[in-house]
Amino acid sequence: MSDREEFLAYLLKRLGLAVSAGACSLEILSESHSSPALKLTAGDTHLMVRRAGQPDGVRDLQREFSVLKLLSGSGLAPSPVMYDRDRKFIVYEYLPGEAWSRSMLVDPGSLDALTEALAVLHAHQLPGTVCDPVRTLQRYLVDADPALRSQLVGIATAAMESLHDRQPVLCHYDLWCGNIIQGSGTRFIDWEFANGGAPMIDLATLVCYHGLDEDETEDLWRSYSARMQKQPRRQDLASWCSIVDCLTVAWSGFSIARGEASGRSRPFYEPAFKRLGLNVDI
Repeated sequence: MSDREEFLAYLLKRLGLAVSAGACSLEILSESHSSPALKLTAGDTHLMVRRAGQPDGVRDLQREFSVLKLLSGSGLAPSPVMYDRDRKFIVYEYLPGEAWSRSMLVDPGSLDALTEALAVLHAHQLPGTVCDPVRTLQRYLVDADPALRSQLVGIATAAMESLHDRQPVLCHYDLWCGNIIQGSGTRFIDWEFANGGAPMIDLATLVCYHGLDEDETEDLWRSYSARMQKQPRRQDLASWCSIVDCLTVAWSGFSIARGEASGRSRPFYEPAFKRLGLNVDI
């Protein structure tokens, strides 16, 4: 019996699913060394499974499962099913639907649905932890070129010091279109980085990952702000964009050094490099 077959048998037993061998499968959706994701199909049951891989000090399966429980019933995230502490994996609802595209992100109708969902997310209680972006950056830069490390930490530290509002809320922390699913509603997947933080980091991630121009960024800002009782500071968004770009460059180098495919991260880190004006490559 292969490792995958053994793991599938274990999953079916733990979940109490009695199906014939031909009616079940375990499909790899992401081969990330840090947190591989699989789709379990057992008859008419479809579930997602995320296994612990190489730890990076930021992703935490137990915290991810806790966040999914916090959001249970909100319509924002998959419903949690199980956390297996011994074999270090979580199981949660598989969400059918269409992954967002950049064109949806700049369409006024769909944009309003997204920012409404974000406003609901940012009104939730904290998961019990708060992310320190500079400390996270330093973790990713542990093996980086010293000149690059100095530049990135300097940029991120200055950006943090310029912020007006650091009041933490529950944030997704990896909010790009591939993690937004349009089905019965606008919902978010892949909560492995979710943590307490400033809500602007979720907006900044959308801006940076998808290269929104000034007008598109302003539309995103206005749509989000219109749904908030406490108006966030517009100036903070630019600061968070610099921080997100620093994290993107550092994370890309960290992942590539640990065997992740560079082609997957290049569309994100190359524009970030240019926006930061860096002169040292990863």
